[in-house]
Amino acid sequence: MAKKLSSLFFSTIKRMSRLQRQAVKMVSGPPVKPARKKAVKKTAVRRVAAKSAPAALPGGKGTWQSLVYKTAPSRTELLGRLAYGLYRPPGRSVAGMPLLVMLHGCQQTAYEMALGSRMNRLADSKGFVVIYPQQTRRVQALRCWRWFQPDDAHGCAEADAIAELTSSIVARHKLDGAKVYVAGMSAGAGMAGLTALRHPALFAAVAMHSGAALGEAHSPSEGMRTMRRGASHEPTALIESLLDGAARFPGMPALILHGLGDNVVAPRNAGQLAQQFVHVNWQPPLHGLTPESPVSGLLEARSGAKPAGKETVLARGTHREYQRWDYLRNRKPVVRLCLIKGVGHAWSGGDASQKFNAKEGPRASVLIWQFFEMHRRDG
Repeated sequence: MAKKLSSLFFSTIKRMSRLQRQAVKMVSGPPVKPARKKAVKKTAVRRVAAKSAPAALPGGKGTWQSLVYKTAPSRTELLGRLAYGLYRPPGRSVAGMPLLVMLHGCQQTAYEMALGSRMNRLADSKGFVVIYPQQTRRVQALRCWRWFQPDDAHGCAEADAIAELTSSIVARHKLDGAKVYVAGMSAGAGMAGLTALRHPALFAAVAMHSGAALGEAHSPSEGMRTMRRGASHEPTALIESLLDGAARFPGMPALILHGLGDNVVAPRNAGQLAQQFVHVNWQPPLHGLTPESPVSGLLEARSGAKPAGKETVLARGTHREYQRWDYLRNRKPVVRLCLIKGVGHAWSGGDASQKFNAKEGPRASVLIWQFFEMHRRDG
């Protein structure tokens, strides 16, 4: 499956330019008259489209809805619409609950992401709302979020649309705005990172599973190269280029998970992501975390912070075994890196009946929520 994904991604690069040009023509062409439909009651949120019929639940005992969010007017290929799944836990008002945004990988849908990750079951027990934005094939043939094109016409437009949807859900359902999080798998991990970096006032933390280093790629072919080999340039300089010229970035707690058997996105990327997020969380820059040895030794202390790369091996000798490195502030992990034994390009501890999910490894959904529970965005 991993090799198939890699070859499919590469084979679609040449097709993407043609698809995108067609999408742009659709945007610039005359508007299409919508099909006649029954009138629906207007909602309080201006840009949320009418509800669809509830689908079968992808795990959990709450309510799942497949919806479409009408984004702000844009010339990008998103065409002003962002499909998503909304999951609410059962039996009580969701007002005041945290919100988790989950982003699927290539060749996945929002529904499949929910099934494989089993995040909805965790939402039932922990009490949080989940939304699953979905990429469209009209934009990207494999449904890949375009983290590999971080510009206003592609990846950044998608990140901003996801953030806009997130803000609307918080307002509409009166959720806890200090506890809003974003996580993703593979291409979804790249988009989660890009979205969090562009909207640090909205998101309290980010989790990236099997993601590539950020800022290296600016085209599909460069994205493929980064996935296979990691970044060839200084990772901290690359992430600086994505901070939108902010004089002082407020920081972004980050969890990075990666299977050591991943042959689609090389595990080297995980160390580079850790290096990048240590950099954005401790200013001025810290040294000692290198691409070749990304998780060893202590980082140089600056500005009163002492982020020690503390290593722990958990579930040793079992099919759940993984190594964990924590970079701490006030005894709390601000950046956490987990390298997982025996897992390839798949969601660790997921539903193995779903593609890109492995029964081996710790339950990634549990690790993600445990990390998120330690962080909130104040101010």
